[in-house]
Amino acid sequence: MRPRPPRGALRPSHFFAAAIAVAVALSLPLSSSSLRWGGHTWLSAGLRLPCLSTTRRLLARRSSSGTDTPTQAESYLLSWGLSEQQLDQVRARYGRNSNFNPNVEDKVKPLLNWLADLGLTQLQILKAVVDCPGLFRQRLEQNVKPSVRWLLEMGLDKSQVTKMIARQPRLCSYNLERTLKPRVQWLSELGMEKSQIAKAISACPAIFGYSLERKMQLLVQWLSELGMEKSQIAKSIANKPQY
Repeated sequence: MRPRPPRGALRPSHFFAAAIAVAVALSLPLSSSSLRWGGHTWLSAGLRLPCLSTTRRLLARRSSSGTDTPTQAESYLLSWGLSEQQLDQVRARYGRNSNFNPNVEDKVKPLLNWLADLGLTQLQILKAVVDCPGLFRQRLEQNVKPSVRWLLEMGLDKSQVTKMIARQPRLCSYNLERTLKPRVQWLSELGMEKSQIAKAISACPAIFGYSLERKMQLLVQWLSELGMEKSQIAKSIANKPQY
């Protein structure tokens, strides 16, 4: 006979119930294969079992975000065409233990209108919001607009910048002095001309998220060890920045 667990101990059924609660609260898919009791394959499809603390945090976030009574920011995004599923993603990505409730008049409306004026379509704007809701934490006049003006000064035209932001919305959240300029300066010191740099960042705006030490410098070192000259490396990165 198996010994009975001590009183108060957590049993598998407790975790199973917690997982079901998370699935319902977060609208995650459940299937018969993920709910089998006998073989203990309870969560093989559609849902991974979180730890108890994560369960509590997710449920608390879901309840505090006000699904029944959306915040003003959430209601405004829904009126723009954001789906409930996309809104759940925005809430989850906005930040740990942080409700999604940026000021509509000061943060949400100005950013969405500015993106539209820049040339992004409604679908592109909604995708940007879902991919990077942290944009609503940025200061539009002090941070975002100066970065875009600087990209235009680099020789990019407005349509190129629009496509870059549509592909990599996080670009608007990068600091101009600490992130954007140092990477362009590094490319320049590598021997790339301004037109080559403009071509590279237009083709691969994700390059601004690359680590200088852990990726870009190691790439140059590797290409050098292959026998490539500095000018060849510069040309190679200009043609294929997404190494």
